[in-house]
Amino acid sequence: MNNKKLDNWEGCCQLRFNILPTNRPPTIDAGFWVQATASGEICGNDNGTGSICLSAEGLLPLGVYTAWFLTDRGLKPAAPTDAIYTADSFDPNRLVVNSDGVLNYYIAPLDFNPFRGIPLPGSKARAVIQGVVIGYHSNRMTNGIIPGEFNVNFFEQLTAEIRFSRIAAVVTTTMED
Repeated sequence: MNNKKLDNWEGCCQLRFNILPTNRPPTIDAGFWVQATASGEICGNDNGTGSICLSAEGLLPLGVYTAWFLTDRGLKPAAPTDAIYTADSFDPNRLVVNSDGVLNYYIAPLDFNPFRGIPLPGSKARAVIQGVVIGYHSNRMTNGIIPGEFNVNFFEQLTAEIRFSRIAAVVTTTMED
């Protein structure tokens, strides 16, 4: 009998965002900054793919924002690993905010299961996702695969932890002959 253990992580995790009230550009009123709210979810499929969905309001009207995975290896773009980044404000993890400060909807199909981590290039290692960050770019540039300079031109406004106790995931272990 050939024993082969298979772990399937499939399900979604609702994201509960918190505001970071002191982490703002000095030119932005603190009262306005803390009005931002967001919601979302990340999902993983047993076929090795996933997705992230976000919506928000109370953001800076027409502001340049990006979505990031907070990992044990630093911030990684909340987008597919094979996406092309040009740092020209049109990167795949950019959030389009309207003139009312509303992000109607952002969804990114992922070429990896986020509950298993983000594959690192040239390695079998993975970056473990611990949360999601929505950040504001005061220089109106998305800066490619890096957020920019923290508290200079990149400001984390909203953050959500991923708590595995909240994941409605199905973890199965099977034995095959």
